[in-house]
Amino acid sequence: MSMRDYIALTKPKILWLLLLVALASAVIAERALPPLITLAGLFMAGALSSMGSLALNSYLEMDIDAKMRRTRNRPLPAERIVQPGRALAFGLALIAMGLAVSWVTLTPLATLFIGLGAVVYVQVYTVWLKPRTSWNIVLGGFAGSCCALAGWYAVTSADALIAWVLAALVFVWTPSHFWSLAVITEEDYSAAGIPMLPSIVGEKRAAKFIVANTLLLIPISLLFFLYLTGAGEVIYLAGALVFDLLLLATNVKLFIAPTKGNALLAFKASSPFLAVIFLLACVSVLV
Repeated sequence: MSMRDYIALTKPKILWLLLLVALASAVIAERALPPLITLAGLFMAGALSSMGSLALNSYLEMDIDAKMRRTRNRPLPAERIVQPGRALAFGLALIAMGLAVSWVTLTPLATLFIGLGAVVYVQVYTVWLKPRTSWNIVLGGFAGSCCALAGWYAVTSADALIAWVLAALVFVWTPSHFWSLAVITEEDYSAAGIPMLPSIVGEKRAAKFIVANTLLLIPISLLFFLYLTGAGEVIYLAGALVFDLLLLATNVKLFIAPTKGNALLAFKASSPFLAVIFLLACVSVLV
């Protein structure tokens, strides 16, 4: 057992994207760099709460992870952390610290959404939805939306419509991204008894759902254009259209030929999509 194993419980590859969404939302809401205390508080509170939620997910899913080739080497199923209760305490402590930092440095609404994100991800998604329904990742995607809302309401309560557009962008991006991954790892999910969409409806129909979801994602990503003026409009519209069409092209290719290779291509196209769109939005408002 080492600190590296405890850090691995927090799934750093997911963590950075959640933090980027929260911080970018704050910049977009401010239309400038927010005060340092706000950025620091949002970063610390978001990091601690997200790390705690992801650690609890690792704790709750250790039996499932042990059945899947992709995840069986994680610290808990590989028994590098031999007392699982420590992982539980670790996750709960991180969430508590995150909420405390948020309460001291941010607004009550921001704290509400940071806490709500933890509840949705741990209780709603991990405990209730994931083992029971193929709609798990659709409804569970609201946990990521809470990052965007926390970032926005850490700065302002104005222009709430745009805050919810950003939240919707995260919410609708999530299924296309994870369904592509689930096509690649369908055998793993079937072995673990998790009803991810490709395991239930097959790869061909899952690819159809991915295309349909992306066709919904594209207009939502373009809605943010209405919040911009001047050169920002051109920067955002041009960049967003390029990445929208790239993502759609890989999804259509997967639909035409639902192979694991094409699923990997779609997954790789969706992986940077959210980060790119939020960074484009930041640049556009700062311009």
